Amino acid sequence: MDYEIMMNGNVKLGQIAPEIEAETTLGKIRLSEYQNKWIVLFSYPGDFERISTNEIIIFSKLYMNFKKCNTEVIGISTDSILSHINWLNSVYKTTGIKIQFPIISDKNGEIARKYGMISNEINNSETTRNVYIIGNTGRIRAILSYPNEIDRSINEILSILNKLQAQENHHLSNLSQFKT
Repeated sequence: MDYEIMMNGNVKLGQIAPEIEAETTLGKIRLSEYQNKWIVLFSYPGDFERISTNEIIIFSKLYMNFKKCNTEVIGISTDSILSHINWLNSVYKTTGIKIQFPIISDKNGEIARKYGMISNEINNSETTRNVYIIGNTGRIRAILSYPNEIDRSINEILSILNKLQAQENHHLSNLSQFKT
C-alpha cells in the first residue's frame, strides 16, 4: 500500500485507486474486478437519511446512463449490510425503484479512512459525501467533496464523467495519427 495513503488517508488525482474488497448489497466485490471499466464510487453519511435517499434514487434513475458510459456505480457508508438492505427495500416499497448497483458496508471505516471519506473535524465515524471517478486504467480521475447538509448533483457527476471520457478518447485518437 502507498505510504502516503497509510499516513494521511487521502487518495490523490492520478494515483492508482487503492484496492477495495468488501461486502455489498450484491455480494462480495473487489475493485480490481472492474478492470477496463470506469467507476463512480460515492460515499454518504447514512442509510434512511433524507438527502442520501434522494441521491440514491437519482443515481438509480440515471444508472443506465452510467452503464452506457462503461461505468459502474458503487455506493459506500459505514452502515451494516442489513441496514442497507432494509433501506433499499424501503426505497423500493415507497417509490418502486430498485437499486441495481452495489452498496458497500464499511462498518469499521477501513475503506472510508483509506480514501479520506471520514473527516474527523465533522464526525469520526460517518462518511462524508465524496465522489471518486476512477478511470478504466484504475487511476483516480476526479474527486468531489460535498458538505453533508446538501445533496450533490448526479447530473454534474455524469457530465464530469462524460468530459473525462471524451478527453481521453480525443487524446487517444490524436495519438493514432502518429502511428507509423
